[in-house]
Amino acid sequence: MKRILLLTLAIVAAVGFTALGVWQVERRAWKLDLIARVEARVHGPPAPPPAIFIRRADEYRRVRLTGSFLHDHATLVQAVTERGPGFWVMTPLRSNGAVVLINRGFVPASNTGYSRPDNATITGLLRASEPDGGFLR
Repeated sequence: MKRILLLTLAIVAAVGFTALGVWQVERRAWKLDLIARVEARVHGPPAPPPAIFIRRADEYRRVRLTGSFLHDHATLVQAVTERGPGFWVMTPLRSNGAVVLINRGFVPASNTGYSRPDNATITGLLRASEPDGGFLR
């Protein structure tokens, strides 16, 4: 009876570990594809943003925008980085009728003063929204 139980447990464990191994191989292929797409886009020439954002096709694409900041709608997003606790400065930019949220950088918690230019030409990476919640800041 013990042998049958141990054999059953060994078979279940082997099937489980095989499934985990297959999942890891599939995940590696997905990750390598993502890295290749990001590398190609990050080093590409900047272009105007797409009219309709399609995550797989447009994420990490270099874009260039010219517009005016909407400072009255700016927000500070709490963050912890290698520089310590502080905030990401998120300011909307109006460009050709569209409004795009720009991450203008990190400011330490001890100094939330930052420059506020009215108009700017921004070159950066197009990103999708991050998930909600404080865990994935």
